[in-house]
Amino acid sequence: MTGPDVCSAEDVLLAVADRLSRPPASMSAARARLAVLARRLPAPTGDAAADLGAVAALLRDHLPSSGHGLPLLLPDALRAGRAHPLAAAAAALAAAHRAGFAVDAVGHGDRVWLAHGNGASPLVVDPGAPEAPLDGRLLGVDLHWRCAHELAALTLSRIAGRAERAGDLDLALRVVRERMELPVEHAEVRGA
Repeated sequence: MTGPDVCSAEDVLLAVADRLSRPPASMSAARARLAVLARRLPAPTGDAAADLGAVAALLRDHLPSSGHGLPLLLPDALRAGRAHPLAAAAAALAAAHRAGFAVDAVGHGDRVWLAHGNGASPLVVDPGAPEAPLDGRLLGVDLHWRCAHELAALTLSRIAGRAERAGDLDLALRVVRERMELPVEHAEVRGA
């Protein structure tokens, strides 16, 4: 890990959801839910272990991600209170940023974890299993910072895969169109 990109996951992922949702999702309701999540976090300490522990607790208590077919779009995940790990990571990231935490996304392939933005700590939080922060070096993969556009591209790939499996060609085509407009130049993003 060499340093985070400065992107607003909240803005990018809400914009993607706004263009894909039928009927359109309520962006004001999603932003209000993110504000509630941010208020559930304690004040940031600047200590990677403590701050990531607070984010892990937020994920465990308010955005569980077990089961199949969980929401991928940020507003849907916030409304349901359950999320696919990508949507859970995006929601926790947005809430943490609102609360002043230096937390950003890191990833490898199509997996995403949350890390402390100072880049000095090897600790990460797995949004799919947020028991506690874990040493990212134990994952056995190279982690790279992920910007909001890369999170959106990964989310769109998952949505496209679901749409194709369900035979929803309208949604699959809208996802492809949306993904083509994402400014992801340095990302190596793989499909679902």
